[in-house]
Amino acid sequence: MGLYHTFLSELQESKVFNLMSHVANQSKYTRRYHPHHLLAQYVINQIDTLELRSQDIIKKMGYPLKHTIPACERLRHVLSSKFLGLDGSYIDKYFTADEFLATLFSVLDIPYEPFADDIAQIKHDLVNPPKSLCTYSLRAEIDFEFVNANWMVRCGVSRLAHIRLPNDFAEMNKAKRTSIIKNAIYDHYQQYVSGLPYDGVIKGYQLIAEQNNEVIETIAYGLPKSSNV
Repeated sequence: MGLYHTFLSELQESKVFNLMSHVANQSKYTRRYHPHHLLAQYVINQIDTLELRSQDIIKKMGYPLKHTIPACERLRHVLSSKFLGLDGSYIDKYFTADEFLATLFSVLDIPYEPFADDIAQIKHDLVNPPKSLCTYSLRAEIDFEFVNANWMVRCGVSRLAHIRLPNDFAEMNKAKRTSIIKNAIYDHYQQYVSGLPYDGVIKGYQLIAEQNNEVIETIAYGLPKSSNV
């Protein structure tokens, strides 16, 4: 792992890591690659050092001449993919995703074993993707007395029920979120309790939690004067 950790340290110090997905390598050997993974950048640096064109690489890998163009495209895809092609996003009849990487490493004189854990981590993340954060919305439950009001009026008035939460609300701990909710409900109630159009009456509040576009939890809150808030 020594080679890889040394390279990682150099990348972080030079801030290349933060620019990796935005700046293409200008070398005539590697300008077609746009790395989104540190290991891909390591491989690209080795290609540049060896001054190998993509067609030289795939020939050394054993691809037949008639398959040169799609093989070069697969190489470009793998070195520009954050999963190094291990997600099966580009395959052919000559190599599996694992075989492609192993053969590529061999051709470039890169030892495979020091990077086995990194590759295994990519595979693990593909099977067990991190859960996305919940999204939260807080709204008041309001009864309006609409009489001959068109849909535009109803839509406009309904916006008064929505209460803005901080952008980083989902990342906060439960105690912090609870405090923000209580304050938001209190402020909203004080502002609208006697000032809603169409004789609007606030009945309560709801916090709705969604994940992957599905509602996973709904929490009801009473009015500020209630012990529930």
